[in-house]
Amino acid sequence: MADRDFSPGSSTDGPLSSRRRLVAGLAISLATLALMLATEPRLAIVWDEGYTLGRQARLRLWFLALEDPPRFASTWQPPVEELVQQVGAPAPRRNQVDTRAKLLLDPAVLAWFWPFAREEPHGHPPFYALLGLAGDLLTPSRPALARARLGPILIFSLTAGVLFLFVAKRYGPWPGALAAGAWVLQPNLFGHGHYATYDALLSALWLTAILAFIEAVEVRPGDPATHRSPHWGWVAIFGLLAGCAADTKLTGWFLPFPFLVWITLYQSRRGFLTLLVGGLVAAATLYLLNPPWWTEPVAGLSRFFASNLGREQTIRIKTLFLGQVFSTPDGSLPWYNTIVWTALVTPVGFLLLALTGVGRALRRWRSEPFGILVLGHWTFLLLLRALPHTPGHDGVRQFLPAFGILALLAGLGAATVMASRGFWGKRLLSVAIVEGLVGLTLMMPMPLSYYSPIVGALPGAASLGMEPTYYWDALNDDALDWLLAHTPPGRKVRFATYPTSFLYLRDSGRLPRAILPSDPGTWAWYVVQNRPGAFNPIDQALVTRGKPAFEVRKLGVPLLWIFPYEQVEAFLRTQALSPNKETKTPTPPRGHRVAVGEVQSPLKISIQTLLTRGVNLGGGLSGRVDGGRLVDNRGRRTSRGGLLVAEPAPGALVSAKLHLEAMLLRDRLANRGGRGARLGNHAGGGSGRTGFLVTSLRVGRGHKAESADKSQGEQVQSHGVVS
Repeated sequence: MADRDFSPGSSTDGPLSSRRRLVAGLAISLATLALMLATEPRLAIVWDEGYTLGRQARLRLWFLALEDPPRFASTWQPPVEELVQQVGAPAPRRNQVDTRAKLLLDPAVLAWFWPFAREEPHGHPPFYALLGLAGDLLTPSRPALARARLGPILIFSLTAGVLFLFVAKRYGPWPGALAAGAWVLQPNLFGHGHYATYDALLSALWLTAILAFIEAVEVRPGDPATHRSPHWGWVAIFGLLAGCAADTKLTGWFLPFPFLVWITLYQSRRGFLTLLVGGLVAAATLYLLNPPWWTEPVAGLSRFFASNLGREQTIRIKTLFLGQVFSTPDGSLPWYNTIVWTALVTPVGFLLLALTGVGRALRRWRSEPFGILVLGHWTFLLLLRALPHTPGHDGVRQFLPAFGILALLAGLGAATVMASRGFWGKRLLSVAIVEGLVGLTLMMPMPLSYYSPIVGALPGAASLGMEPTYYWDALNDDALDWLLAHTPPGRKVRFATYPTSFLYLRDSGRLPRAILPSDPGTWAWYVVQNRPGAFNPIDQALVTRGKPAFEVRKLGVPLLWIFPYEQVEAFLRTQALSPNKETKTPTPPRGHRVAVGEVQSPLKISIQTLLTRGVNLGGGLSGRVDGGRLVDNRGRRTSRGGLLVAEPAPGALVSAKLHLEAMLLRDRLANRGGRGARLGNHAGGGSGRTGFLVTSLRVGRGHKAESADKSQGEQVQSHGVVS
């Protein structure tokens, strides 16, 4: 079609209305910001935020070193304990950080200070972490987590106002308000909008890039009929947004594809120029924000794509979907999973209005090409996550940008309702906004556990076999206060899985000091979140037969349990007495299925060792296996399929399953003799200060534990640490 047909809607107002619209948009952004800041302290630190805080700490050191390299080098000591995963480049020496040239251009130095866009677990690009440093400038006196969350909160709030302005300009204030409400009051968007992570940020960048593209290509009143160039200011903004999206997550690299399809369909010269020139701006932005690529542009890109496109070889994460456990990304969720997820977690009013917007886009595809562009992006994001061997864990987090696009489609649907229903249209839109507000309020402070009334909310979704929680966001203030009050001196708290976020809670006084296997003391409590797909046999036994001392519940569904550790020990003793028996997941009674979901797959006590980010385990790189003694294992792959049991140094976290199953192994092998094969110096990237210390364990040579995996070179992963 001709570019002149791509014009704004007929509801464009005059200058006075435009001024009022701008004031209203600013008011929506400020109101959203006030709401986000007021609720931020109530939202628990989630899984990936600890890693963000660790990476931001390294960036702070790099910027500090740039100010005065000789002075920095004179006192430089690598941190003893960090929140970032201890995998990858070693810390630089003093003589590597004493000049700006070395800090800016030495690949080895940049690899440590910039743990981004590299091999797993450092696959994500750095923009989200750089944005988090905005809190250092704006509110330097606040705690580290609150500072890191400020930048994402500002972007989320600004997006709400921009979305209102865009829709209201074309269709009026009511559709604009509905679109902004569908953005702010979508519980998953609202929850992720607080976190110092990448998903809500990518959602905001993707959505605003669409808006900037439309502003660039549309023909405005007063444009000459022969003027076929885009509006270059908006082209530059589009390029900046697209570059930042690509610098946030691999998903952002797919942003141009729906635009390219739309340009081809409508033969838009303006669209082609916008995508071409904006793409160049995006490439420059991406390169500028990645210092490690300054000297290694080809090698940097190669590492980034190899890491992000090969996750089925490095990270496998189990997830429960409609009662069945899938291991992703080596296994795939059903092709329809994104459609089901959208129906399950979108408030009913917003969903119906979005479907109305889909109908409008299809009906008016010739006269309103903007609608087809939005629909194309939404469909593309659903299809992208539905592809085989695509990461499918963590609910809708992996395709969260689709829900930002859904808010824009809901605005289109609201315009249709207003045009056809008049006075009653306002009432219908008001009901949709109120429903979103009520649903969000009921689920606070765990909005990620929201499910639609269509399926009976959270209890109904759990009975369908969906995961009630996944991100440790149920470890809220009530649970933390209980642990602090009920953990005696000399006792420890063990968690089913260990993100480094727990170190932040410990250091900030929100958890007892002793939480690691290497800490002195005896275990008092075992903490499990209700993520059935990731349950190990101990979790299954406790959840189905144990008696928790404390629970966090929402709408009657438990999201987190705290069990006395004596119950863990009783389970281990039972298993040690019958080591040859398989443990099947018991079928919970009907009343319990609602809370936990059903997992019927047979389980067996295994000796899988789960390291921090799921690298393969065994003698690789400089490691070797010599006469039954594993020496200098660098965390790659076993060459003999032997028994590997490790405990972490204070600066390295290991899954709780590690120590629990080591205890079981000791019970089983207590009376077995023979020459001992000693496991020593397992490093996982280095021993001592930043590596993994290994428990010396003697096992009879020639004996294999009944539960040990017998396949050579078995890959060992930690579930739930990839984003």
